[in-house]
Amino acid sequence: MKKKRLWALLLVTLFAAGCANTDSETETSETASVETSSESSSEESSMTSESAESSSTEETATILEYYPFDENVFYSYIGSGNEYASFDRYPQYIEGNKVQWAEKNPGTTMVTVVEYKDGQLTETFSQGETYYRENMLDKTNENAGRILLKEPLEVGNTWENPSGTTSEITAMDVEVETPLGVFPALEVTTTEENAVTKDYYSVGLGLVKEEFTDNTGGTVVSSTLQARDEEVQEMVVVKMFFPDMNAMGIETSDVNVGFSTNNVTREMLTELLRQVPNIDYGKLIPDTATINSLYLNEDGRVYVDFSKELVTDLNAGSSGESLILQGIVNTIGYYYGVEEVVLTVEGAPYESGHYSLQEGEAMKVDMENVAE
Repeated sequence: MKKKRLWALLLVTLFAAGCANTDSETETSETASVETSSESSSEESSMTSESAESSSTEETATILEYYPFDENVFYSYIGSGNEYASFDRYPQYIEGNKVQWAEKNPGTTMVTVVEYKDGQLTETFSQGETYYRENMLDKTNENAGRILLKEPLEVGNTWENPSGTTSEITAMDVEVETPLGVFPALEVTTTEENAVTKDYYSVGLGLVKEEFTDNTGGTVVSSTLQARDEEVQEMVVVKMFFPDMNAMGIETSDVNVGFSTNNVTREMLTELLRQVPNIDYGKLIPDTATINSLYLNEDGRVYVDFSKELVTDLNAGSSGESLILQGIVNTIGYYYGVEEVVLTVEGAPYESGHYSLQEGEAMKVDMENVAE
């Protein structure tokens, strides 16, 4: 700039005052040019910064973006290639970094627990033929251990599964067509000896498609997301058993119960035992009684513990009490699919003026006096 200004002074000396005006305009033009150059440099710097931020965002994408833990969301998948490829999925329980799914296909109901920990998403528990709701987030078994996703989420990231299979992120932007629309998805390819499985996850949606290919016969089985409904409940049918109007036998009623994510089964059953919906005389426990604990034990029995009001506030004669107890046992046993129920009150064996049970004694599910 100093050289430019000296050159301008020299021009003033050599030329007339009019030239000085021209020089002034030239200097203004030069200044404007410098400012424009500066603005351009600033814009380029800003664009570079935005590009870097965008790149950084892509590099730091987390698993929970592609596999959200959302409550009360119902997922439905349409299948092809196999009669069991269609299924529905519901998040029964979510606590911290774990989610428990109930997956229902035409043949069975599977419960699976998935955990996000140390940069990877892993199945920690799975159990088939599970037609009841129970919090299994803390359970583990040998059937689990499969890694669904592993960070960093980038093409080429590979990991080994306990079963010996190898999984790899093979794409980050596959366009997956579904009945809900076309979604960009991350592709995970799992290679077995004679088969290949491809799972597709989309931001904000989770699993949008899974495809299994049998390399020996060429069979392709796929499941594709066809519905995703928010703020809905998992509908479960609970068969209630209760004394009939004349206390001569036991009647039944199938009750549709809506379970939201994290609803506690013992609390839901407490309400049903207090009053069977739409049945005026369908009462099994006093309104003051509650279920303290309820669980399916490894011995194949269900253990249920009631508050003391089950005995102190129960207004029934000997025959009525017998039917009530059988109704409670049948309802709980049938719900869990077991033959025996251990019933206690405040941790002690059930005992009233008419009946008493021994320590550890179980009552059997009995359909003899049940009128279907």
